[in-house]
Amino acid sequence: MKYRVVAFDLDGTLLNSKGEILPQSIEAINSVRAKGAKVVLVTGRHHTAVKPYYHQLQLDTPMICCNGTYIYDVANDSTPVANPFTWQQARKVIETAEQSGIHLLMYTRDQMTFTEYNPHMRKFSQWVERCPAEVRPNLQQISSFYAPLAAGQTIWKFVFSHPDRTLMQQAVAQLPEDQFSCEWSWIDRVDVANNGNSKGGRLLDLLKLWDIDPQQVIAFGDNHNDISMLSAVGLGVAMGNAEHEVKSYAKLVTTDNDQNGIQQVLEKYL
Repeated sequence: MKYRVVAFDLDGTLLNSKGEILPQSIEAINSVRAKGAKVVLVTGRHHTAVKPYYHQLQLDTPMICCNGTYIYDVANDSTPVANPFTWQQARKVIETAEQSGIHLLMYTRDQMTFTEYNPHMRKFSQWVERCPAEVRPNLQQISSFYAPLAAGQTIWKFVFSHPDRTLMQQAVAQLPEDQFSCEWSWIDRVDVANNGNSKGGRLLDLLKLWDIDPQQVIAFGDNHNDISMLSAVGLGVAMGNAEHEVKSYAKLVTTDNDQNGIQQVLEKYL
């Protein structure tokens, strides 16, 4: 089997525990691209929070963002495929978070917005400030989540965050499954997107545009929001730091994200 595409989740996968891409992974990515394979970043992140890594790797492919909510064409600043929230859906998520006392992060067309700091947001803000100005993610504190709705802005995704997992589960249970896609992206965070959005589904859309068979794809991931991607391609690879359930959907398990497992897999299969 000749693999033509390699897809990477970012956090916990291509990024190590320090939020950096290992030199060995960069070397391996450069090597597979030189052989003609396409490299795609498939992430829960907003596109502005992907750009520092995208430019570091000098990629030229579209990126898949917000757990498959949209494909972002970097060169044209466009979203050729997208499934954002309706106004009613966005309002339901905001009301649920407010009633539950859960921290909320809202991704609009070009910004990541929040109203109050929590430990995660303070750490994330510090990372944003360290990024070079030309690729700095667009993070904004706003006074109300309803203001972007009133302005008619596109709403891609929300992130629930709270240390009480039970409280988070109760909040998620208030969002009807036929309207919302809720996936745990970390132990204390749940990504909330429009129903039907998934990394795997949107990756298949991109492959169709390229006329590439999913069996000719290698995908790397570590969390529950990566399961749809790992199970959709020819070679789904789970990181060693992934939970057991995630590993059960992969065809191969490599080392954790602080070791050079990505390089080892790519050298073997490409």
